[in-house]
Amino acid sequence: MRHFHLDRIDSLEPGLRAVGLRAVALSDDVFTEHFPGNPVLPGVYVLEGLAQTAGVLLWETSAKSRIAVMVSVDRARFTTFARPGEVVRFAVEIDSHDEHAARVRGVATVGERQVAVAALTFSMQAPERVIPLVFLPFWERTVDVWLGRYPGHSDA
Repeated sequence: MRHFHLDRIDSLEPGLRAVGLRAVALSDDVFTEHFPGNPVLPGVYVLEGLAQTAGVLLWETSAKSRIAVMVSVDRARFTTFARPGEVVRFAVEIDSHDEHAARVRGVATVGERQVAVAALTFSMQAPERVIPLVFLPFWERTVDVWLGRYPGHSDA
C-alpha cells in the first residue's frame, strides 16, 4: 500500500504557504474496495495529502530542523469527491508556528471544485525523536523529490 498521498510540491514559500499536487489513479490499491463501481478517494487520504504538504512546508520553514507530527484535525469539511483521473491540489497556509507547535489551514480542490477544508495542528519534533537517524536521509530525499530537487539536476 502506498503511504505517500502527495506527488509533488507545486509551490512553496517557507513561513507562509505551499501547494502540493496528487494525481488520483484508478490503479491505487484503495479503489478495489472504496467503492467498487463508484471509485472515490477516501477523505482520510485527502487529509493526509494536506498534512504531507504542510509537513514539507514546516520542514523547510524550520530550516530542516523540525519534523511536523499531526496531532489534531479541526473543522474538517468534505464537500465533494476526488475521483481517478483527477488531480487534487492541496493548498496550505501557516496560521502559527514556533519550535514546538504549528497550525495550518488547508484546502483541497479539484479544478475549481473544493473537495475539503480543514485546520491541522502539528507537534514540531527534532528529527531524531521521530525518525531513526539511519532513515533521515530517505526523508530528506523524499522531500527533495517532492520539491523537484534531484541530485545532479539543474534548471539552468
